[in-house]
Amino acid sequence: MGHGDFGWHHFRAGRKLGAEDLQLVILALLAEKPAHGYEIIKALSDRSGGYYHPSPGMVYPALTYLEEIGYASVEAEGTRKRYTLTEAGRAHLDENRSVAETILAQLKWVG
Repeated sequence: MGHGDFGWHHFRAGRKLGAEDLQLVILALLAEKPAHGYEIIKALSDRSGGYYHPSPGMVYPALTYLEEIGYASVEAEGTRKRYTLTEAGRAHLDENRSVAETILAQLKWVG
């Protein structure tokens, strides 16, 4: 499920986001404030009223990918990693802002 075909029905039926959509939502959350992977999982769960709770097996690989392509930077804090949006990540998010806002609105709606 790519950016172009994200819809209410797909989300309700699958209760999950496709990889591209999850990455975009993570960038939107990082634009609000730097975060650890656990904080991103919690934020998504909170925004959906517990309806959507992504697994660490979805979130952490997405964060690693965003770091690898230069959309997020990481700073070690002991054994944890804190992710921050980069300028390249902000530019990508800005290009896809309407998609990110739609997904976040849907998360709130289903919650």
